[in-house]
Amino acid sequence: MSGKQAGAVAEVTSGSLGRVAIIRLRPNIDLVTGVEEACVEAGFTHGIIRSAVGSLVDAQLQFGENTVDHQGPGIEILSLTGEVTAEGAELRGTISKPDQSVHGGLFVKGGNPICITLELVLQEWNAA
Repeated sequence: MSGKQAGAVAEVTSGSLGRVAIIRLRPNIDLVTGVEEACVEAGFTHGIIRSAVGSLVDAQLQFGENTVDHQGPGIEILSLTGEVTAEGAELRGTISKPDQSVHGGLFVKGGNPICITLELVLQEWNAA
């Protein structure tokens, strides 16, 4: 093997990590909207999610061209990654439904109301 990956594409940016904000989103707040508003309240123009734990009432995930509605209540967030920029939040993750099935994709804005609570750690990204 040559060690060269066919079709590999990477975007590299320079910058540094900044302040950290620990956020709690309350019931019925949309996940994506809540994360966007939390960044604004923290004074971050660009933030990344470091960790999160919580649950959703229902979930709406996009995978490729497909958008799938997952009915709860009590959908657990297993993983949550993403970033928030001036254009908005792009959040991806995996969920577990009450029937214990696991699904993943891009969280659709307006389709993911918080159930009990969501705690997350946001960190500021300072582009060079």
